[in-house]
Amino acid sequence: MSRLRLIHRLLAMGVAAAVPAVVFVANGTIAAGHWVLGAVIGLAYWYWGPTGASL
Repeated sequence: MSRLRLIHRLLAMGVAAAVPAVVFVANGTIAAGHWVLGAVIGLAYWYWGPTGASL
């Protein structure tokens, strides 16, 4: 695996974890929907990535 692919995957996982973390810091609680939202955003970044591949 190339270094760029590894960095891209780590960033996608970081985005997926950051969404519920920010919600927790801002609100003090986490609901299941926040985990799902983080996973969807992280997966979308992983799939389409910074190049913005065509939908």
